[in-house]
Amino acid sequence: MLKSTSTFVLLFIFTVFTQAQTSKKNAVSGFVKDNFGTPIPGATIRLKDQSTGTSSDVDGYYKLQTALSGNAIIQVTAVGYSSEERAINDKFIQDFQLKEDRNYIDEVVVSAPGKTENEHKVAEIKRSGFNVSVIDMNKHANEAANLTQVLKRATGVTIREDGGLGSNFVFRINGLNAKIYIDGVPMENFGSSMSLNNIPVNLIDRVEVYKGVVPAFLGSDALGGAVNIITKRRARPYLDLSYSYGSFNTHQAAIVGTFTNPKNKLSFRMNAFYNHSDNDYNMYTNEKYNVLIEKTVENKYVTLPKAKRFNDAYTSAMGQLEVGFRDVHWADQFYAGLTYSQNHKENQLRASISKVFGGMWSESNYLMPTLSYKKSNFLVNRLYADIFTSYSYDTRYARDTAMYNYDWSGNWISNYKGTAPNAQMDTKYNLSNYLARVNLNYDFDEARNQSLNFNYNFNSNDQKQYDLIGNYDRSGLPSYLGRHILGLSWQNQWFDKRLSNVLAVKYYRMNASKDIDERIFDANNNLISGGIISQKKQGNYYSMSLASRYRITKDGGWKLSYERAYNLPSMTALYGDGINTISNWDLKPERSDNINTGFYYNTYINQDHFLNVDVTGFYRLADNYINSRAVMQNGNSFFQSYNEEGVKLYGFEAEVKYGFKDLLSVTLNGSYDKATYNKKYTDDSRQQISINYGKQLINRPWVYGNADISLIQNNWFQKGSRIQLSYLYQYTHWFYLTESDQGSLESKDLIPSQNVHSAVLSYAWDRNKYNVSFEARNLTDERAYDNFRLQRPGRAFYVKLRLSIM
Repeated sequence: MLKSTSTFVLLFIFTVFTQAQTSKKNAVSGFVKDNFGTPIPGATIRLKDQSTGTSSDVDGYYKLQTALSGNAIIQVTAVGYSSEERAINDKFIQDFQLKEDRNYIDEVVVSAPGKTENEHKVAEIKRSGFNVSVIDMNKHANEAANLTQVLKRATGVTIREDGGLGSNFVFRINGLNAKIYIDGVPMENFGSSMSLNNIPVNLIDRVEVYKGVVPAFLGSDALGGAVNIITKRRARPYLDLSYSYGSFNTHQAAIVGTFTNPKNKLSFRMNAFYNHSDNDYNMYTNEKYNVLIEKTVENKYVTLPKAKRFNDAYTSAMGQLEVGFRDVHWADQFYAGLTYSQNHKENQLRASISKVFGGMWSESNYLMPTLSYKKSNFLVNRLYADIFTSYSYDTRYARDTAMYNYDWSGNWISNYKGTAPNAQMDTKYNLSNYLARVNLNYDFDEARNQSLNFNYNFNSNDQKQYDLIGNYDRSGLPSYLGRHILGLSWQNQWFDKRLSNVLAVKYYRMNASKDIDERIFDANNNLISGGIISQKKQGNYYSMSLASRYRITKDGGWKLSYERAYNLPSMTALYGDGINTISNWDLKPERSDNINTGFYYNTYINQDHFLNVDVTGFYRLADNYINSRAVMQNGNSFFQSYNEEGVKLYGFEAEVKYGFKDLLSVTLNGSYDKATYNKKYTDDSRQQISINYGKQLINRPWVYGNADISLIQNNWFQKGSRIQLSYLYQYTHWFYLTESDQGSLESKDLIPSQNVHSAVLSYAWDRNKYNVSFEARNLTDERAYDNFRLQRPGRAFYVKLRLSIM
């Protein structure tokens, strides 16, 4: 299997490379960018006085294949930019830099820092009133980072990790649980090997971060926000390979490739990655904040100044191949795909640093076939169809066969319950998932002033569990979670597109069931008493939303949105994961009424400067707010999801971006995100006011911000080269781990304020074909903590090599 896969990968690379080299003959090619070095997609490139030509793609890359002479004149035009033309003069690589045409009045051109295809893809959504920001991942392609490191810099986003590469995390936008999608498909459908903190940046084209109302085409139970990860999908031959190595024996490799036969339109797409890290970073004692790293000496605990993690290694790999057709008369895109992934994760800690595990680990093997179909003018003119279906099968093992407990020295100690060995755990989970999604969009006119969108999602999860230690089959104890979600939205634009609105309604249906084994057996495994109890629950829920935007001037406007939405419990929240999270069958769907409002201003100044200002405020009233807590069970500390009956969230966020030509780029953002208990009375009698009413929720950041300053120099050492130095800063204000109004100030547990400084130096040459970068994270070795004082890695260094063949 591995040998045949490697052979295919090598054949694929050879095909793409050969096609790329062949295409250089009888052709002129290059990049079209703006004055800030940002690619301009959709630019028209043709020979002067000829009607035929080509256009630039998502990277600003073009290739014009035609009969050429050495003195031919090539002409480049793009909407919103001044045109340019020049003679080829026997140079068949021609790059263009266009200047913005300030006389062009359409807002789509005037956008923050240099408009790429990624911004163009969501321009209509932004004009509709949705509060969405776009992260162009191509700008981060040379970083030795995964998606988590980049997303953490986004305004209003918090990602709480338990450790290093591959660790568990909690993802929120403006304080609410947000859904994560990959190309519009919920990430939870891709198994445990696909996660925010293990997907390399090279596989991703852009990330859309929605705050507040979420577009109907995502079609899930997103509440308060969502992230849609768009993977790289090129029509031309394309190949990108990268490898990085760094601290804690961290290896990350990725490959992305696309190839389409220009004659029959047969198309291939391939993605793959490999990750490994020992995660053996130092843990430090900090008595001021009750962080104690201890070992046992003569049955007594002794505090250590520091200790290395010794059972926290993580390995994951994924391969995806899609074969189909694109740009044919019966389909814009049709692909049949197969995704395989696997991971192995050691588990050093659960929800507390006080109990250390030396033999706990989990692993999974995941397989998912898929079918996808996209077509414009489907059945009738102006009807767009996007249909996707998948079936996945995930086999997961959760194991802890260590007979004794461990301390931070890495040695085993006497069991907490006495000298008897610990009970061993070896559990197998078989999880099957089926997803069907249909998205239809009809435009009533060519200008798309009036559109109607219908979306239907069905998602079912069946899980069976086997106890491999107890020598009996628990596959007769299934757990099930099924969800139906229907959405209908109407998008409209008025007053020469100055006013845009999206009105949407949704219907949710949830079905859940599980069997509980209450049987008691004797030593010979004979039934003494009890039986199998079945439990079921279901619910129907309705929501609505309205998002509006009014463009006050060409450069600025105002946005307002309201929604009542639901967040349905996940499989892990309801049934646990067998390792770190325990089940909560009583967990209810979270409901929230959300209001977002704000203004934006984007402009260019004298062709050489750009400025973007975005300020947003939000107010949310949540019922049955889903939160996470640490709970004790059988002497162990676990995570568990639970409901807070009433929570009020409010705050604001601001972001400023500035750029000077393609030389300097600065981004500053900050967020104030406060959540308070909003249940006033202790019971329905309304006689006693809750002591927590109006107090701040614990264990969550509420003030945080980021800075990103980049210096760029092109053609410094050689023509076609680019060197960039970036300084990254993250700030998190201190927050309480215990109730803020209980106990003295000295006795309160809290997470201290954190200042994390990082830097990236990258160098690219041969027009971004060859790339090398050096990255230093947490330069000052700051003690960085997340959930319940679980420490993240300290100072670390990485080097990355990347080859990109257009």
